[in-house]
Amino acid sequence: MAGILGGVDNKDPIDELAGLFRSLAHTDFAGYSPIYEELALAVARDRRVLGFVLDSAAPNSRRGRLPVLFFAATHDVILSRPTSPIAAIYRGEVEADPVAPFFQLVADDRDAIAERMRTRSVQTNEVGRSAAIAAAVALCTTGDFRSIGLVEIGPSAGLNLAFDSYRIDYTRGADFIGSTGPVDSPVHLSCELRGDLDIPLPGPDIAIDVRIGIDAAPIDITDPEQSRWLRACLWPGIPDRPDRLAAAIQLVGTAPPPILCGDAVTDLPGVLAALPEAIAPIVISTWALAYIPTAGRAQILHDLDELGARRDLTFITLEEPRFTPWGPEIEDLPEGIIANSETSTILAMRRWSGGVCESRVLAFVHPHGRWMHWIDQRSAIADGASEGEASAGTTTATDATTNGVRHG
Repeated sequence: MAGILGGVDNKDPIDELAGLFRSLAHTDFAGYSPIYEELALAVARDRRVLGFVLDSAAPNSRRGRLPVLFFAATHDVILSRPTSPIAAIYRGEVEADPVAPFFQLVADDRDAIAERMRTRSVQTNEVGRSAAIAAAVALCTTGDFRSIGLVEIGPSAGLNLAFDSYRIDYTRGADFIGSTGPVDSPVHLSCELRGDLDIPLPGPDIAIDVRIGIDAAPIDITDPEQSRWLRACLWPGIPDRPDRLAAAIQLVGTAPPPILCGDAVTDLPGVLAALPEAIAPIVISTWALAYIPTAGRAQILHDLDELGARRDLTFITLEEPRFTPWGPEIEDLPEGIIANSETSTILAMRRWSGGVCESRVLAFVHPHGRWMHWIDQRSAIADGASEGEASAGTTTATDATTNGVRHG
């Protein structure tokens, strides 16, 4: 199944780009963002618009990001014109065919759209992903009471660095499974658990002493124009996302985490080296490694492996399998883990403890954290198990790297 950064191998760049838009329409947008689903199919049929998208991209833009970048650029222009017909459709105030007004916007605002495509990058700082981050952090801190140094690759505005400030509820069908985070948090997330395994949940005693991110183009969420770009990267027709993004911006904006403007490939080792020895580093990435070339991902893994040989360290990734640097092998999955209309996204962990490295796939997750299917049996609670059994299932490091997964 092709993901949103997937591609086709047609030699004609117009046909290739059309295939990317169609892939988006049939996978990530289908049944989730109907407006973008319809627009992506319409753009795929219009060679003039496809040519405009190609011409507007920066020379170093990766082909797979162009459709999403184009939609973000047009959405930002729409947000700057809140009285336009297409803006009302995007907000859900008017039920109308979006194609004609959207194409009119592209015709009328070509320069503004092109400028955004050349100077900005996709930065979907989706706080819903914090539901997966919280579970992974809970796992890697079980029995470890050291303070945490949280370092995020490609954090944009750093909203997910504050995952422990959000109230997160986990449910299975109509059943409430558990929650984490402050009860009175203005940011309230909900994640549906699929499958029979319950997830580890972080306790209230987790101490995060350092939060820092590395991003090529950090967003200052105290700047209204910059924070508008975060809204532009959201997909229309999903009512809960703008509200929780606004709440997260307001909450995190009172004390934004430091975001280093730099290159994660070259700057990550220095950031980690600066953390005090008493702190346990946890590096996270959520749909960020897909935008780093293969060689860069390999370099990040190499540097972390070198540091992990000398210091306890955890690398948590929420990425497509092919962008998870250590190359997990995923096979024989139970039916129903992911729908055909969704991009495969895995929550994975590579952990170094006492110089020993272990890699595991923990769960399949909706790209925006709406649901999670935990598959790591060693760290989970079988549905209905006791807390004692949960503790017994917590894993420790092994003497070899494990690239396979355990299926429930």
